[in-house]
Order: sequence, then C-alpha cells, then structure tokens
Amino acid sequence: MFRWLSDHERQESRMRGYYIPLLALGAVASLIGRLMSTGQTWVDFAFLPAMTVSFSLLAILLSLRRISITTVKLSLLGIICVYQLVSLSDYALAGRLYTDGLSATALWFPVVFPVAFVFLPAWAALRFSVLFYVLAVLIGLLGLSITAEVEQRALNTVIQFYLACLAFLYTQAIYARYREQYVDMHQMAHTDPLTGIANRRLMQDLLEKSCEAARADKAGFAVLLIDLDHFKRINDLYGHSVGDQVLREVASLLQGVLRQDQTLARWGGEEFMVLAPKTSMLQAQEIARDIAESLARTKVVGQFEVSASIGLAAYRDGDSSDAVVRRADAAMYRAKASGRNRVEVEA
Repeated sequence: MFRWLSDHERQESRMRGYYIPLLALGAVASLIGRLMSTGQTWVDFAFLPAMTVSFSLLAILLSLRRISITTVKLSLLGIICVYQLVSLSDYALAGRLYTDGLSATALWFPVVFPVAFVFLPAWAALRFSVLFYVLAVLIGLLGLSITAEVEQRALNTVIQFYLACLAFLYTQAIYARYREQYVDMHQMAHTDPLTGIANRRLMQDLLEKSCEAARADKAGFAVLLIDLDHFKRINDLYGHSVGDQVLREVASLLQGVLRQDQTLARWGGEEFMVLAPKTSMLQAQEIARDIAESLARTKVVGQFEVSASIGLAAYRDGDSSDAVVRRADAAMYRAKASGRNRVEVEA
C-alpha cells in the first residue's frame, strides 16, 4: 500500500465536511415530508419525525467526532432502505398502489442504488441493491394480489417505476465496474510491479505537490535517496530472480521502518526514494540511521547482508522538485565515493 501525503486525520476531516451537510439535508427533507404530507398513515407519523431526529443526531455526533464515517454510511443506508420498504409496504397493502399510483415517497426509491454503490464495495453494493429491489418487487406483487380493482393508469405507472429502477440499478452496476477498472489502471500506472510500492511516476507527482505545499505552509520536507551497495554483484553471481527477491524484501523492510505519512518509491534499478513531509534535516538523518541499522541486522533472502548509500536533501525556499532530487542524488554519490554504507547530507 502507498503511504500517501495526506494523513488519516485530514482525510477524516474532509469526509466529515461532506457528510454533515448530507445528514442535514436528510433531516430537512424528512421534516418537510412530514409537514407537507396529506396522508394520515402511521408511516408519516412515526418514521418521518424519527428520521429527522436520527439524521440530526448523526450530524451532531459526527461533528463532535463521537462516531465514525463508516457508522454514518451504514446508518444512512439502513434508514433510507427501511423507510422506503416500509412506506411501499404500507401503500401497497392498503390497496392504493394500483388505484392511486405511486406515492411521493417513491421518488426517493432509486436514490438507494447510488448510495449503496458509494458506501459499499462494488459486489456488496450489487448484492444489497438486488436484494432491495427484489423485496420491493415482492411487496408490489403482494399488493397486486390483494387489490380488488386495478386502475390501468396506476398499473402502467407502477410497471414503469419497477422497470426504471431496474434500468437504474443496471446502469449503476456498469458505472461501478468502470470505476473499478479505472482504479485498477490508476494503481498499475503508479505502482512498481516488482516491489508493489510507489513507482517513479507517482513519486515525481508527489514531489511536485510537496513543493507546492511547502511554498504555501512553509513546512518543508526531506528526501532520502537510497542506493543498495554492490547490488550488481548479487545479480551477476546468483541471477536476476534472486536479485528481484532482494529488492522485494528490502522494499518491505524499508516500509516497516517508515511512518505512515512517509512515502517509499522505487526510483530505478536498485535505488529507492523516501519522501518525508514536515521533516527537518536532523529528522531525516534519524530516518536514514534507522534504515541503515535495519539493513545491518537483517539478512535478506536468508543469506545476504545488504547495505546502502543514502543521500539526504531538504526543501529550500524556492526549490523545484528537480533541485531537491539533484542535491539528494549528489549526496548519495558522495556516500558511494566515500566507501559506501554511509549517509551523506546535501552540500
């Protein structure tokens, strides 16, 4: 998995910003639905006020960070589905579905499908949506079986409603599949196929974004360029398959050393790069020492002692990403020229 620059707390804060207005909208819609309702069913009296209170309470708890985003998602989906099915059941069993046509509540029925596909993994969302649709069809058939006299206009409306929902569900499933394919292609484009960590393309993008962020908030960042010593010797003596395994194990070892907000990428060949946000040169040296110590006490592929030459550079005001990388690269070559298995800082 990549170690993205945005930490978990920042992402959670963004998501709260999305869901609190959504919950408020749900509370307002439920309240308006109750006030504007002309029916006298128990669903209007019981569910709509309960939904207003539930959505409001979820919004308050979420803003206070007392519940998680996952809890909000499942609660929203559950409340919407239960209300829709109960409302449809009450309307159908009262014999009104095939005489009066659809109720105003039915306009919200298709909302369940995109909500499910946003909140759940694709296959779980598809299974959930199909189950929801089948239950709705069964309710409709049950209502039809107990209706003494069916109005042709109402029947046509109901049939069109179910067909439209089915088309909507099918379209949503296709969209979810395309979205999965896009995510897979994006992952492949930014992942090193050998080690499974970020590749050079992704790291270059992150470096650019880090420079922009550093110019905005003056926080800065550090870059560590890591070159495995005498790696060509392993390839020559034991073959490329062994060399590939060494690279995989070293990548895993480095991931274990780094913090969650630090990004590791394969820069090329036997070179790795670490991007450490909000990190001073002194802190970068500590990271480099941790890496060197971890390599020294680990035999990769069960037999090889691997060391690394590490060059460090930190962001300076006005730097471009290329400038930072050039200084790290120069420092790394000084480490190699000075005997390898060393850490050198930028000049």
